[in-house]
Amino acid sequence: MKTKENKNFIKLLILFIVFVISVINIMNNRKVNSKINTILMLIEFERIEGVIQWEKELDKRCLTALVKVQDNVLKENPEVFKRLADKGYEIAGGYDKAPFWDMSYDEQYQYLKESKDLVEKITGKKMRVFGSRYFAYDEMTLKAAQDLGIEYILGRGVNDVEATIYQPKEYNTKIISVTNVDVGEPMGRGSLCDYSLWARGANAKEFGKIFDESIAKKPTNMILVSHAYLGGTRLEWWREYEKALALNSIDWNSFDNWVSNQEVIKMKNSEIPVNEEVNYVQPKPEKPMEDYEPIYAHDLLEKSKDLYPSEMMCQ
Repeated sequence: MKTKENKNFIKLLILFIVFVISVINIMNNRKVNSKINTILMLIEFERIEGVIQWEKELDKRCLTALVKVQDNVLKENPEVFKRLADKGYEIAGGYDKAPFWDMSYDEQYQYLKESKDLVEKITGKKMRVFGSRYFAYDEMTLKAAQDLGIEYILGRGVNDVEATIYQPKEYNTKIISVTNVDVGEPMGRGSLCDYSLWARGANAKEFGKIFDESIAKKPTNMILVSHAYLGGTRLEWWREYEKALALNSIDWNSFDNWVSNQEVIKMKNSEIPVNEEVNYVQPKPEKPMEDYEPIYAHDLLEKSKDLYPSEMMCQ
C-alpha cells in the first residue's frame, strides 16, 4: 500500500515540476517576445504643418499620439486640435517660455489654469496632461496641478530609456518621467526626441542609431518624441520615424492604453528621483533645420484636405 502511495506521490510531484517548468518557460517567452509599450508624443510651439503631416501618417496606421502644444498654436489652429481630440489624440497643455523649476505657486497655477481653460475650450475635453519647458516641475507644480484637477505632469527622464509613471503619496497628480538618452559630453542627457538630439549636435542618422540602441535595451515602456516642426517637415528626420513606426518590437499605443499597460510607482514625493540636467540651453546643431530637405515642395497644409474626419477613423 505504501509503495503504491509513494508511486502516486512521485507521479504528482513530477507533474507539478513539469507544470512549474512550463509556466516559467511561458513567462520567459512572453518576456522575450513582448513588445515595448510605447507612445508617440508630438510637441509644437511654432507652426502647424508638421502636426498635419503626423496626423496624415498616423491616420494611415490607425494610431494616435499625445500632443503637447503651446497656447499660440492652439489659438491659431483650433479646428485642427478639435479634430485630433475627436480622433482620440490626448491634447496636453504646455508652457514653453520658461521651466517651472523654482517658480512660485501663484505663477504656476496661473499658467496651468490658462492652458487648461484654453485646451478644454477648444477640444471640449478635459485637459489631463501638462508640461512646462524642458518638462520641468517641482512640488509647487504638483500642488497647483492637483488644485486644478490635472492628472499628469511631464517630467524629465530619470530611468534611462525606461519611461516611468510615479504617483507621489502626498498628491493626486502623477508624474510621467519620459525616456532619456545620453549623447556624451558636453551635451549629456535629454529626451529621445528629434529636437533634443538636433540641439545636442546629432543628425538624423545618429538619431536613428540612438533610437535603435534604446530599443536594444529592451525597456518595458518608452516615449518617443517629435517636435513636429522638425520631424514632421524634414525628410531625413521623417524617414527615421517611418522606420520606428514599422518596427515589430514596438506596441504603439494610445495614451490611455499606454498608461493602463504599466504599473504606477507610488512613493513619497521626496523619494521620487528628479532630473534637472539641461546642457543644451543654447543649441549646437550640426546644421540648421532649414538646411534639411523638406518633405514636400508645396504647402503641407494642403494635405489637410485629404485627412479622414473623426467618424471615419479606425474603430
